[in-house]
Order: sequence, then C-alpha cells, then structure tokens
Amino acid sequence: MWYSYLFICVIVFNTIAICMKKNLKPIEMYSTVITSLLIQTKVDRWTDRMDWYGFFERVHVDAPTLLVSMGLYPAASLIMLNFYPYDKSKWHAAGYILIWSIASTFFEWTFLKMGYMYYGNGYHLIYSAFSYPFLFLILFGNLKLVDTMIKKSGEK
Repeated sequence: MWYSYLFICVIVFNTIAICMKKNLKPIEMYSTVITSLLIQTKVDRWTDRMDWYGFFERVHVDAPTLLVSMGLYPAASLIMLNFYPYDKSKWHAAGYILIWSIASTFFEWTFLKMGYMYYGNGYHLIYSAFSYPFLFLILFGNLKLVDTMIKKSGEK
C-alpha cells in the first residue's frame, strides 16, 4: 500500500519524460541520464558513508531503492533540462532553478513522511534544500559541455 505513492511518481515522471515535446537532442538526453545517475550514485554513496540519509533499507541495495534511482532521477533530470528557459534572462533561469529546488525539497519531504527515506547522524532537510541548486547547476554545466562538444565535432 505505501509503495503506491512511489509507483505513481515513477509512472507520472516517466510518462511526462516520454511524452513531452523534446527540446533536447538524443545525445543530450543520454548524457543527462548518465550524468544524473553518476551524481546520484556518488552523492548517495558519500552520504551513506557519513550515515546522513538513505532509502528504505540500510547497507544494501534493494528493489525499491533501484526504483527510486532508475525510475525517478533520470526522468526528473530530463524534464528539468528539457524545459529550462535557455533563451530567457539569468533571472528566469535562477527562478527556474529555485522552483525546481523547492519542488525537489518538497518531494524529498514527502518521501521522508512516507518512510521511503531516513535521515541519520544529524542530517536535516535544509541541507538538501541548499544542495539542490548546486546539483542542478552541475547538470546544466554538463549539458553545456555536451553542446560545446557537439558544435566542435561538426554534428547538427
């Protein structure tokens, strides 16, 4: 029963990611997914080692944790980068990142309340709230790097 929220989130995020009008090239989508998984893996390993937070079961990887990692992070990253206001001002971009950071913090809070996540060793939700903008900037930076590499290689 309590997994229903997780399954609904995975279905909704992936449906949006699949059905949205694509503003990204296939290589940009691929690199976004790979980068988001790399960031997620590194951050989760580091925070697990510090015993700050984790999903479901401590110490080992289980199916629900993989569902979060493989079902939510890539889809959310694609949606975020696909609708980023590239042709707008820096204020629009900052507002966009702020909205995604607030939404991500709220989403994490719901996961805490549902028991999908646990905090340990003094970790607080506010730490995540402050880290989300930096994590999103890494994804945007990676996308710019991929675009630069595409332009230099002469691909269209």
